[in-house]
Amino acid sequence: MNCLRIAAALLLILTWTARVQAQDRPLSDEQMLGVVLVANQAEIAAGNLALRKTRSKSLQVFARRIVMEHAQVNQEIAALTQRLGTQPQRSATSDALTKQGIDDIADLEETGTYDFDEAYLDREVAFLQKLVATVEDFIRTARSAEVRTLLIRSRPSFIFHLDQAHRLQLTIGNPGLMR
Repeated sequence: MNCLRIAAALLLILTWTARVQAQDRPLSDEQMLGVVLVANQAEIAAGNLALRKTRSKSLQVFARRIVMEHAQVNQEIAALTQRLGTQPQRSATSDALTKQGIDDIADLEETGTYDFDEAYLDREVAFLQKLVATVEDFIRTARSAEVRTLLIRSRPSFIFHLDQAHRLQLTIGNPGLMR
């Protein structure tokens, strides 16, 4: 069952990557912000679900941090777009990411309590790896200094979340370690 979930997550990530690469022209700054906004919304939704389903104190702390910090980045995006007089825009990438987020939540909802922690962390690692790589690409291609600065400031928290998810994966399933 876990292999099936991991395979499904990898397939969605490959689809997301293919759509990013298939676009004829680079994303505009507004589209980049749209992608990051949608990714943050997916992280917030998954974090809120984890807060409802997990019994692990460590995972609750992690999920709370995910929800708080991704919401903060979305607030920064809203403030930046208001200051620039623009809005985050949809793209094929953000549309694929929206679908992936919905599918991920549906899969996690169906996961039993016993398997939830592992499934959630597998999803977090796969999703955050792609988010970090995408943000790094966006930093190189952003035209606006303000957008680039926002991406540069957000990147360390995404990397930290990925590192924490990796560390939590090591503790889940080890009965001697604090859950």
